[in-house]
Amino acid sequence: MIPAIEPIRSRRLGERLAPRRRAFSLVEMLAVIAIVSTLVGLVLPTVQRVRESARMVTCGTNVRETALGVCSYESARRSFPAGYDATPHDPNLPEGTQHAWSSVILPSIDEQGLASQINYANRWDAPGGNDVASDQAVATYACPSGIVPSVGKADYGGIAGSWIFEEGVPFPGPAGFFNGILFAVDDDHRPARAAAVTDGLSQTLLIAEAVDRSTADESPDDPHATGRWARINCFAQSAAFINTRGSDIASNHVGGAQAAFADGRVTFLTDITDPRVLAAICTRNGGEASASSRADK
Repeated sequence: MIPAIEPIRSRRLGERLAPRRRAFSLVEMLAVIAIVSTLVGLVLPTVQRVRESARMVTCGTNVRETALGVCSYESARRSFPAGYDATPHDPNLPEGTQHAWSSVILPSIDEQGLASQINYANRWDAPGGNDVASDQAVATYACPSGIVPSVGKADYGGIAGSWIFEEGVPFPGPAGFFNGILFAVDDDHRPARAAAVTDGLSQTLLIAEAVDRSTADESPDDPHATGRWARINCFAQSAAFINTRGSDIASNHVGGAQAAFADGRVTFLTDITDPRVLAAICTRNGGEASASSRADK
């Protein structure tokens, strides 16, 4: 009988020595979830700041390349490009071709292939080529912090002048639409030359961020649409402060917007820039040359 009992005793002993498998309790699961949530809450803002910092660097690079493209155009032709062509050429073009400065400088930003598809003698979106070309995305003209998708998007606009109506800021009236560098050219206004920038190239804005101005369903015939690289894409700054409602110079960056002066220098304009300084740097010949040195401080 002993041989029959011994295996049973051995088996029970093995069962006592084997480790028991134990699952997490509900309390332990909730504790783990709370700890993970806390860690994510601590890490996520840092990750977002790092990502935005990278986007800021890319945006600044885009602004610099665009500004240098305009400067290259000016160096070759001895005049800056028109903000956009508004000269009535014939009855079929009573408001001009409306080609923007950002369209004519394409060869200067390594977009020769796209420029070759455009007939600059025809309207900016004329059928047969211009309509297709103008819908294309140009990476240099898009801020990586932009949110709103649109066709032919341009997040950087040309500074046509200053239209700031604020106490203590000299108001230029209609001349404010043409006292910058990249303004509309028509029968009464010719493209700006470097010699006409009497405030100094390093003291006068050339381009600035103007992010998310268009929508995907915006009509190409809207006279106020300025958010496409192929058409218009210039404005007179009208708000007293950057990044406020109604401001043409605007970004999705915290604290201000990227901009470039006419000598190619890129700066970050803070959204607390004094309106008098902002008006001064948007104009080419206002006589406030020293004021712009405070714009990015």
